Amino acid sequence: MAEATSRPAIDLGRLAPDLKDTCGDYSRTYHARLAEAVRRGDGGVAVSRTHARTLDGLLGALFCAADAASRAAGHAPEGRVALVAVGGYGRGQVGLHSDVDVLFLCDDPTDRHVAALAEGLLYPLWDVGLEVGHVVRGVEETLELAREDLSTATTLLDMRRVAGDKRILGELERAARRSVFDAGLARFLARLEEDRVARHERYGGSLYLLEPEVKLGCGGLRDLDIAGWAASARWGANDTESLVRNGALLHREVEEVAAARELLWRVRNLLHLRAGRRQDRLTFEDQEEIATQLGFVEGVTLAVEQFMQAYYRHARTVERTAERMVARAREARRSAPAKRTDLGGGVILFDDQVTFSNSDELASDPALAFRFYDAVAKRQVAPYPFARDAVVRAAAEPAWCERLRADRDAARMFLSALGCTARPPVRQGSILAELHEVGLLLAMVPEFEPVTGRVQHDVYHVYTVDVHSVAAVDRLRAIKRGDLASELPLASRLAAELPRPMPLFLGLLLHDIGKAHGRDHSRQGALMARPIAERLGLSPVDVAHVVWLVEEHLSLYKWATRRDTSDPEVLREVARQVGTVDRLRDLYLLTVADLSTTNPNAMTSWKARMLEDCYLAVLAELEGGDTRGAARRADAIRDEVQVGFVGDSESSALETFVRQMPDRYLLANPVDVIRAHARVARDRRDAALHVSVGPGPSAEVSELVIVTDDRPGLLADVACALAAQRLSIVAAQVYTRERDGLPPEAFDVFHVRRISVGAEGEPVDEPRRARIERDLASLLAGEVDPRALLAQRLRQPAWALKKSPDVKTEIQVDNDASLRFTVIDVFTKDRPALLHTIARTLREEGLSIALSKVNTEGDKVQDVFYVTDAAGAKLKDADKLAALPRVLARALEELDREALS
Repeated sequence: MAEATSRPAIDLGRLAPDLKDTCGDYSRTYHARLAEAVRRGDGGVAVSRTHARTLDGLLGALFCAADAASRAAGHAPEGRVALVAVGGYGRGQVGLHSDVDVLFLCDDPTDRHVAALAEGLLYPLWDVGLEVGHVVRGVEETLELAREDLSTATTLLDMRRVAGDKRILGELERAARRSVFDAGLARFLARLEEDRVARHERYGGSLYLLEPEVKLGCGGLRDLDIAGWAASARWGANDTESLVRNGALLHREVEEVAAARELLWRVRNLLHLRAGRRQDRLTFEDQEEIATQLGFVEGVTLAVEQFMQAYYRHARTVERTAERMVARAREARRSAPAKRTDLGGGVILFDDQVTFSNSDELASDPALAFRFYDAVAKRQVAPYPFARDAVVRAAAEPAWCERLRADRDAARMFLSALGCTARPPVRQGSILAELHEVGLLLAMVPEFEPVTGRVQHDVYHVYTVDVHSVAAVDRLRAIKRGDLASELPLASRLAAELPRPMPLFLGLLLHDIGKAHGRDHSRQGALMARPIAERLGLSPVDVAHVVWLVEEHLSLYKWATRRDTSDPEVLREVARQVGTVDRLRDLYLLTVADLSTTNPNAMTSWKARMLEDCYLAVLAELEGGDTRGAARRADAIRDEVQVGFVGDSESSALETFVRQMPDRYLLANPVDVIRAHARVARDRRDAALHVSVGPGPSAEVSELVIVTDDRPGLLADVACALAAQRLSIVAAQVYTRERDGLPPEAFDVFHVRRISVGAEGEPVDEPRRARIERDLASLLAGEVDPRALLAQRLRQPAWALKKSPDVKTEIQVDNDASLRFTVIDVFTKDRPALLHTIARTLREEGLSIALSKVNTEGDKVQDVFYVTDAAGAKLKDADKLAALPRVLARALEELDREALS
């Protein structure tokens, strides 16, 4: 409620001139003590409750003083009035910088005494900077509003008397129980669930956001409130004993919720302390600092990754508790008996939902849980909530899980569910996600537990390891069903023809299982996968295939994005490592499913083409050592590009363009893109330089095409011009077009995104394209120094530098990967002018870049350069080969120093 502009009728500050200083000293002293308690590591819940009690003392004293002053001024009360804490303050938990909400509950809201009392109490608080929201209402008005307004209804479950008349608050509580909760429980719970779902969507729609919202996000403190409101409305349960007594929670669940509440409150208090204000978003920078403050230490995994894994696990407990508490609180009322159909095996169809004929049998027959979900999947009928709840509780018992793993029927049904392509009516339409949600996935594969909730502290992997693994299996299911046939035609055809899908599905589920066990997670995962596959009953041949897929799951992506797959020697080596066509097919499908679920934008059309080209090239090698396979595919694409253009005005330019471009360009781009590129090349005409801009693979990425005469050092100048316009290079294709009777032409394609503050995600517009062309022309003509241009354009204030996780720089020089080139791999953190710095340094070292593969994943760059010396040969000088990584590392360090200066 807005603060009045005039002074109140009862001015306690005038009556007691020292009051402002007294209130200010009280507030500052206690706030300093609370801040010190947070720094000291005191319990998060305890600090929030101490804060609430501190406010009780201050507001209670001011209420008494204002009441006395109002009476002395002749404003005799015309009825009862109470000062009531509501919201978080009513629940007795207040964040370090949270605001405070109170209700002046009275018989007559127009009573002059109540108005004077409210003003007399609030003004001293506002004068010392405390944010206090308030409302004045009567009992009937509050009840009437609560029947329609959810926030008012929940207020009735949180309210707590601070001062004033006890009887009027008791009257409101009794009336609310009768007319709002007992009479309208079903409607209240439905509104509560609708609000929960809508709020989750507003705050990202996922528990596993990179920078989660601790209060209002999925699994945040508001979800704990939801659970509490549901329990209070249904059973009047406001304490642990009541929850257990009414069957709302088990003792174990109470302990889990208490631990989650404690962590969330500790994190929230630390966020408020760090910001000096209300701040509930857990940013990357906050995560690193808070991980240390909470006592997480570096080990096999980063301290911040350990902290975020703990955070997500607790948040998941909270989200599940809120969902289940609302479901448990719902009353089942039927006007007629429900239809019951026996499905066999202890499973029945009841009220158009699948449930158990006797849930007590679950304890002695653990496989019943899988028969239950087998019926859900095959009959496409939803699971009965209370039966689902019984599975959740059973799966939390270690002894029950051990018996489940020993049951051969359970293993068979688990594998059947893993490969099930149906979309049953469960959460996310995924039977595997449902099994993970209720605990059956961990019950069958306990080795999955260390990666549950595990996050990689970067901006590329946006999901936890377990969520990504489940999503990858679901993506493979969608590919197998043909849902993505237009998007991924080759993968869809191969998946539809899978002769033995089970090893692939299991290998995909387990591909990241080693991520909690050191750096080489592929090797560690392969060691873990063998006993899992054997325990699940796979044949020795299938076990070996699963192990191979897990160990090699990164290989195809590495070959496609970091090696020249047009080189016959590379293809022969890759074919030797793969061994068989079946292995290649399954590795390709696993890679597609894995990459496309790493983050929503990971699988670009360019990466899809590279993977497809790599697959087809290696397939040709495996099927007969056909070294001309890639050339034949390129020629076929040349013919396809020209279909429909014979005799057309564009046909001559199109034919010339595809004939003069190298095979690897044809293999890397779709037909429609090649046609568009041919028009770009034609539009250069006689210009020294032509720059074209168009849409990229996603809304926030634009495609820039640079066409000019090829020359040494060109890539460094192009990268400089792009950096000067604050563009980050997401991917790059660099080609040389051999023209008839003309100098070789550089035809370079860049996928870029804007990184200027306030312009993130906006496409490159025409004015910016023109500035790029102007800057690049000046650089090519030698009219401007690259360092001077970057120093002028890239200066920005410290506040504009967004904190993101560190990425370790690694530089590798490989003289064996190619017969003709020395290959340089650079892994480092993305930052402005990075590609320019690398290309310029290589040029200064006398090296020419024959081929580059530029790939940015979040904030991590994986750039590969195929280079030769001045004579066009591989580097042979051992000293220079050894020194190259140090030279490049020094150049990157200098780039960082310049950015800070």
